[in-house]
Amino acid sequence: MQDTVLVPRPVEDVVSALSSGCVALIGASLAGIDADAAEARGRVGPLRSPAGLGKTVEVRRGPLRRHGEATLLAFSWSATGGGALFPDLDGDLEIRPVELDRTLLTLRGRYEPPGGRIGQRMDHLVGHHLAEATIRAFLAALADRLTEGLSRTPCPDRKGAGPEGSTHQVF
Repeated sequence: MQDTVLVPRPVEDVVSALSSGCVALIGASLAGIDADAAEARGRVGPLRSPAGLGKTVEVRRGPLRRHGEATLLAFSWSATGGGALFPDLDGDLEIRPVELDRTLLTLRGRYEPPGGRIGQRMDHLVGHHLAEATIRAFLAALADRLTEGLSRTPCPDRKGAGPEGSTHQVF
């Protein structure tokens, strides 16, 4: 599965925010976050859905890698507590410049439905729709964090960006 969103920020700002340790953006895009640099825990699920469709997950992220003009960030998440009904996700976030001040984020994710043949059938009927909606909500939250946060407050290691003397984080 795959989803894409446009971020109205330069690619350098987006890559810097994802690599600098300024925030655990992947984790910060989850609801109810408890994040650090390499792992985060929070809630994922489709936007405006009943609480029962969401799940608390642990997110692990890998290092950023350059591939031509794109930057890739591998990550995965797995459900916590009673996660047998929720598949693990392995994904890649691709960060690519579109214009000088716009960046394209593309999230590609893979999962194996739990539950054998019955699980595969349920995934075919409804599960993949929930998975796609969850990825869409997660990517939208990440784009919002990047758009709003980078507009208001620079990362501590980004010199010359944002208001003079501003060092606090808004994520």
